[in-house]
Amino acid sequence: MRPALDRALKALVVVACIAWQLGVHASIAESEGGLWRMLLLWTPPALLVAWAIARSRNKAAWLAALVAGGTLVYFIERSAHMGLAALSGLSHAACYLFLLCYFGSTLAPGREPLITRIARRVHGALEPAMERFTRNLTAAWCVFFALQLVTSALLLAFAPLQAWSLFVNLLNLPLLALMFCGQFVVRALRHPEMPRASLWQVIRVFSQEAALSGRAEVR
Repeated sequence: MRPALDRALKALVVVACIAWQLGVHASIAESEGGLWRMLLLWTPPALLVAWAIARSRNKAAWLAALVAGGTLVYFIERSAHMGLAALSGLSHAACYLFLLCYFGSTLAPGREPLITRIARRVHGALEPAMERFTRNLTAAWCVFFALQLVTSALLLAFAPLQAWSLFVNLLNLPLLALMFCGQFVVRALRHPEMPRASLWQVIRVFSQEAALSGRAEVR
């Protein structure tokens, strides 16, 4: 019963994220206001505050960052009616900047690339060819994260706001899914001898690695 409940909760989170991004894009594209816009604007910060209070190991830092971010979004919304754009843009940039730094740091000399580490935890010992492949795959993800940031910045600077919102809010998850699918296809073609791992298995191991890294940095 518990695994089924966990899967249902994960699916619910994914659906909620997609619904929020669809709502944000519609509100930005049509300049909607009212209660619906306020719900879209303040629900994510409220959920993050609740998470920081209940689960975060560094509550003071998280709450300070969230208060600062919420204050910035509030004044942008009051002055230019751009709070939703600011919220979605900041969350998109923060997410991909974190991932770029996290993946990229594991490519430093003397460190094990993140995807190599994940593959070793999932499959056990790796052949040298697979180690090289997973290192290159870690670098490819870094390029993907960097392209997300650069494309968002260029669209925000030179394209209409609706086009930027389309990329950040509607194409974000499909592009991420496409990158995942491309990764699995290339791995299957290059290394068909390796057993397959499910997407949820990879995400679970990645989450565990991120949590271990976070605890190590705290210490």
